[in-house]
Amino acid sequence: MSKTLTIRTDSELRRALVERAEAQGKSLSQVVREILEESVRERPMRVRIGHLRGQLDLSGKGVEQWHRKIRERNWRS
Repeated sequence: MSKTLTIRTDSELRRALVERAEAQGKSLSQVVREILEESVRERPMRVRIGHLRGQLDLSGKGVEQWHRKIRERNWRS
């Protein structure tokens, strides 16, 4: 059984959500549900930080320090 969740947004965010829903041919509720589901979905850290691949020099000294900092910033890791 589904439950109702009420949230408050500013007009700019609501307009952007409505535009996305119209562009995708979906209801506003469906778009918001999909966004929320994606944001709480558990994903491995390598997927969450994949966009950083090749941007950091992790060779040699400090590799473990980078790993620790990334884990500290990712509460789901």
